[in-house]
Amino acid sequence: MLFKKSVAVLVSKIIEKQHELELFNDELKLKDKKRIFINFTDMPGNYIGKYVSWYNHRYIKRLEQYYDLVITEKPDFLFYTVFGDNFKKYNNCVKIYFTGEVVAPNFNQCDYAMGFDYINFEDRYHRYPIYFYEVDEKMNDKSNITDDMAKRKFCNFIYTSEATGIGCQIRKEFCQKLSEYKHIDCPGKVLNNMPNEILDKPGETYKESKLRFQKDYKFTIAFENNSYNGYTTEKIAQAFAANTIPIYWGDPEVTRDFNPKAFINCADYNSFDEVIERVKELDNNDEEYLKMLREPAMRESYKFNKQQELDDFLIHIIEKGNKPFNKMPSPIFNEDGFVGKSVRLKYSDILKLKLTECRYNILRKIYFGKKRKRYITKYYDIKEYIKRIKESLK
Repeated sequence: MLFKKSVAVLVSKIIEKQHELELFNDELKLKDKKRIFINFTDMPGNYIGKYVSWYNHRYIKRLEQYYDLVITEKPDFLFYTVFGDNFKKYNNCVKIYFTGEVVAPNFNQCDYAMGFDYINFEDRYHRYPIYFYEVDEKMNDKSNITDDMAKRKFCNFIYTSEATGIGCQIRKEFCQKLSEYKHIDCPGKVLNNMPNEILDKPGETYKESKLRFQKDYKFTIAFENNSYNGYTTEKIAQAFAANTIPIYWGDPEVTRDFNPKAFINCADYNSFDEVIERVKELDNNDEEYLKMLREPAMRESYKFNKQQELDDFLIHIIEKGNKPFNKMPSPIFNEDGFVGKSVRLKYSDILKLKLTECRYNILRKIYFGKKRKRYITKYYDIKEYIKRIKESLK
């Protein structure tokens, strides 16, 4: 009995020492990391801590691999998104915009940006749509596809919102129209026709519940909120992850990355009636259905190292230090489109002088960043310009 107690004490001390060693190693690793001061603002709800939400957690997770993060109200680096304008209150810091919504970056407000748009802007923009988080090499591995998958339930439709974009109404109408052919299971809030508790299984995240549910279906309606070049979200990627064929509407450029042979792209058809006919063909032809299902989700040219590319972009920003770019102040627009701080020209004056074309001569060019060159115009002062025009009309 005494021996057992001695062994138990010894094991306890070993575990305690091991734990102390792990903590010591963590401290050493932390000392090796550069300390940076950051903050997040204008985030959506669903917070999991004072500063951390599901929305910004991904960036914290990427950065904490390389830096000792200190979240403070006086940051050197401020991350913000579209749900507010509190970012304007922060000064003397590098502002980094990111979005999961259809809102292009404004480089007169931010120093760097991450978004959906296919744009190039020196080293200040990185395209990182949120579906990058959902895509991995497993989506191109179709070795687990079996013939009995063609016998699964018909189609599912999982949405919680019908008021945030034109696509909300379009997908609802499409679902109702396709339902005339066969019943579609809708466990979400929109068009709900079954218990939505099926997506709230204890111990699962919403994403895990959604994928588990979708795996039992041949097709998934995967419509975006809007149709916008580059705006591809998690919807199509999660459908592929569940080994179901997406019926997709949204990004006109979606096939830049996704294999057009692997899903039904509404952009390829003249009407939803034609889309539905194609769905019917696949539903009634197991061979054709399985042929599409076995197609790799991503194009062969797709590069799966998106996480590292994001890390490199963020590290590049941090290593440059707290050096915001010079940004133009908010421009002044009048009724006729003039821009700048010069005298505001009334629309009535334009009509009187018949100078509609002069707007093109005196618009001030907006520049971004430190490297912008001086803008030279022959008539810098609007009053002087109008005076000369009046004299020429006499």
